[in-house]
Amino acid sequence: MNEIGEKLQEARKAKGYTLDDLQQMTKIQKRYLIAIEEGNYNVMPGKFYARAFIKQYADTVGLNGDQLLEDYTDTVPHTHDSEYVEQASANQTRSGNKIDNKLVGNVRDYLPTLLILAVVIIIVAAIYLSFIKNNQTAKEDMITKNSETVVVSSAESSSNESKEPEKQQSSIVEKEEPVETVTIVSSTGSQTTFAVTGTSEKNEISLLAENGDSWVSIEIDGDMVDQALLSSGNSLKASIPEGAKQVNLVIGNAAVTSVTLNGKTIEYAPEAADAVTQKIEFQFNNEE
Repeated sequence: MNEIGEKLQEARKAKGYTLDDLQQMTKIQKRYLIAIEEGNYNVMPGKFYARAFIKQYADTVGLNGDQLLEDYTDTVPHTHDSEYVEQASANQTRSGNKIDNKLVGNVRDYLPTLLILAVVIIIVAAIYLSFIKNNQTAKEDMITKNSETVVVSSAESSSNESKEPEKQQSSIVEKEEPVETVTIVSSTGSQTTFAVTGTSEKNEISLLAENGDSWVSIEIDGDMVDQALLSSGNSLKASIPEGAKQVNLVIGNAAVTSVTLNGKTIEYAPEAADAVTQKIEFQFNNEE
């Protein structure tokens, strides 16, 4: 075990946390936590992740992650942001090219079908217009032969039409769209619970890192949806299914991470102003 690993392990035990507890709190896999304590950084997904995991581990057990990395800078892995950005950009370019090629191929495959469908629509529209025209002619002949009956029918029809808009208008007034509200239920500084009411059928949660990096995760009704180490300018989004009751977020660097629910920015609780790691819980009230 290396010196930094010993220091982190001592701080963890002083807090009374097991490795399983720490895995639940940080959402970092247990094998990576063990590797940090043993100084075995080769099992990490990359040098950048190794430094991020060490920092989040330290912040969670009450140590200063940035200061710890600086004190043991000779023993922890180093990385360069420029190399990370270039690699991410190259991956995005390759992914974009694959999507474009696939889209062109799909359009080419379905083009004959689309042309046939367009011809069918034109034929159906022509038949419909012809039917309307013939029906209108028949109505005009009937009006000529039975003018008195038509006058009476027209008067009754006008009366009914005047009533229908009133019914429609009253129905529109009675139906009101629910207004979404997000309120703080409780907060301990590092953990905050929000209540969400009046939501729509389709909801979306978004986490954005700005001016720094942040390890984040999204969990819906107890199931892990996604987790990632966001570099500055990148975001992690997830759709919230209809009927979901609870969404849990873990944010490793709250100072550079913004939370958005259905396009509305969620402000951190005042008690959380000095907390580095944030655990946020959204409780959804889906009752009408």
